[in-house]
Amino acid sequence: MTTSDSLDAASAIHGDSFSDVEQRIEVTRRRLPGYPLEHARLARLITHIQKRQTELCNVVLKPYELNYVTYTALMMMYGSEQQTLTPSELSNATGEKPTNVTRICDELLHKGLIERYPSTEDRRRVVLRLTAKGERQIEQFQPKIWQALDQLYGELGKTELRQVTGLLRRSLANLGE
Repeated sequence: MTTSDSLDAASAIHGDSFSDVEQRIEVTRRRLPGYPLEHARLARLITHIQKRQTELCNVVLKPYELNYVTYTALMMMYGSEQQTLTPSELSNATGEKPTNVTRICDELLHKGLIERYPSTEDRRRVVLRLTAKGERQIEQFQPKIWQALDQLYGELGKTELRQVTGLLRRSLANLGE
């Protein structure tokens, strides 16, 4: 089975699974006066899309023995100028709690995708660096990830993507992030 077949199979499982959620949100609105229907619908839709995105990406990442969380950590390191981050920076970049970042890093270290060493500026600090193996692996799976993201967002034009991104960034800014 090719990656494309796997992505299609993962997508077919769900169909239009959000219509069931919308029906339940509508029932809740009728039962609870003042229920913020549009806010609730948007929140559930964002959660629904995130879960689907994670599922589709995990299909791509499974042959590499990675998942969406470890992928995100690798990509944050890959996107750094020197392909290095401290655990604290990685936690901020991925949104993962420090204890989970430790587990993620241990897993990536074991696979030889990153290395950990003391900072030259402060020996108390640890620096994480992407290895050549990690870089090669990213370059192998990245086109397949793009295919999964295109399956999710390919129907949107560039202007629509910018609009959605801008609106979501506004919401994020309202949260103080």
